[in-house]
Amino acid sequence: MARNAVNSITVRLLKPTKTPADAISATYGPGGARALKDQDWDGDGEGIVYYGQVYDTVPEWLSLLQGFVSDPFDALHSSGSAAILFLSVKQRWMALCFGYAHIALNEDAFVHQFGLKVALNTVRRGSLLSLDLATPDAVTFQRRVQASKLSDFSQFGVDTLRDLARVAGGKPEDDAFAKFVAGKDALSLDTPLTPSQFHSKCVEILNAFKSKAYKKDYAWFDNVKVETNPSRLRRLDRLLFQEIQTIRSGSNSLLHMSPPEIQNYVEGAALQYSGFNSRKPEFTKLSIEDYAAELNRLGCTHTIQEIKTSHKIRTENLKTGVIEPGWKVYDCLNWEATLPTPTPTNYVLFAGKWYKISKKFKDRVDEHFDSIEDFVVIGPTHCLNEEELIEDLLKNRSDLIKLDRTKINPEGVVAANLEPCDFYSNDKHFIHLKDGESSGPISHLWMQGVVSAEAFVADSEFRRKLKDTVAATKGGSAFVGTLPDGRKREVDRGEYTVVYGIMRHRYVDGTIGIPFFSKVSLMAACDRLRRTGMNVRKEIIEKLTPKPPVKKAKSKRPTIKAKKPTSSSNKVSVAP
Repeated sequence: MARNAVNSITVRLLKPTKTPADAISATYGPGGARALKDQDWDGDGEGIVYYGQVYDTVPEWLSLLQGFVSDPFDALHSSGSAAILFLSVKQRWMALCFGYAHIALNEDAFVHQFGLKVALNTVRRGSLLSLDLATPDAVTFQRRVQASKLSDFSQFGVDTLRDLARVAGGKPEDDAFAKFVAGKDALSLDTPLTPSQFHSKCVEILNAFKSKAYKKDYAWFDNVKVETNPSRLRRLDRLLFQEIQTIRSGSNSLLHMSPPEIQNYVEGAALQYSGFNSRKPEFTKLSIEDYAAELNRLGCTHTIQEIKTSHKIRTENLKTGVIEPGWKVYDCLNWEATLPTPTPTNYVLFAGKWYKISKKFKDRVDEHFDSIEDFVVIGPTHCLNEEELIEDLLKNRSDLIKLDRTKINPEGVVAANLEPCDFYSNDKHFIHLKDGESSGPISHLWMQGVVSAEAFVADSEFRRKLKDTVAATKGGSAFVGTLPDGRKREVDRGEYTVVYGIMRHRYVDGTIGIPFFSKVSLMAACDRLRRTGMNVRKEIIEKLTPKPPVKKAKSKRPTIKAKKPTSSSNKVSVAP
């Protein structure tokens, strides 16, 4: 490779209304504390280059070691340089980034998912090498799946109903486009290029971005799309701000925090909230409760816009001591919300973007959820949470036997500790309960029911142990006759029902339900349950306003009063 060429480039696309000046953050823009220099581009196409040193610091670990050596260390420092080439391409600006350019960029000026879209448009489903996925829920899961050689999409274990694609990498169908591409917001291409070819390659990349080729192999990508309407985004942010205030007041919420990208936990990191005068020692993990407590401790009155722009999370790599810019707090928030008008539309907030659930996808999920027969086993309750409900049922429902926290090992398994259900009824119902407003994902409830049902149907040893467990439980004799034992190979599957009971408050509009992505995860669980031959039912258990505590009357010392003489004039007549 000649010295005037590169083997790879990283490219970003600016939003239609943004210019190069908008794409540089205030710190590194003109007049900023670390303002980058700029020069006109003399290569092909109209362009401008920003360049300079983006950071130069003394490592924090230096002072840690200095006091334990006889000779002071030579001057050591960590530094990083960057260059950003902006090229005008078909009336759009594109940025080619070199070095530590990402530190100097204003992320809000760039098109979200640009690199991912180009990757999906150019890489066929059989030529993938890597996928980063996120599964939104009350707890957000992120994972990276990498293949040792080019593989088909079906081999990556993607749940096309639940997973959001974050990064995709593989070999493009057109060898002339690149040897390898990987994309998220930015696009990385492995292809030999000279500076004179930068502009023409950017034309190819922009054409690839505008393509609809992804619909052939990755149609599920359209299940959720980034919302761009400013009015809707403002409304969603207002709802988010209200939810943050709810948490600050001490109430439970499904709003939670997670890193917006996959982290390297092997090296470890210390976190610190900044942007609202927080100077508290570092936290070890992201937590909405910690963040809300810091806001309360400092009496923060910032608006949602100030939270979006100013509140940051700094990260320090505990292995190298390098301080990274980290993330915006807003980018770490995960939540589901619904805009009620003009028609109810579901959204999920993840990695700083609101994703709109497509109507076609939503209708499909809702139709499945509504098709699951509603069932009343528990009914409305004044109990505050799952623990209180279980205690209440234990005391007051003789037709149910508690199996919560009862652990049974299937055949050939030593430490599976499988919980058959929370309660079993004498009507042959396996009842699984969950407080749908707790911090844990409802999807755990679905899987508890699936695993239990599969063991019950397929494992005679599990059935034998279950029956023995029920027989040994207080009051269990009334239920033993409804359970098969291990001597029968087959079970009358249609006689048994898995019942999911989810505790929820009513929404503001008076309806009651569960979060959208919890419905999505239920679809896959029901597919597995139906294959067992057992029935599936659901019960949304309404959480009523808690009853006020009964006040005990204070015992008073009796007083003796003299009787007054009665007469007909002071008698009180009582109407019948």
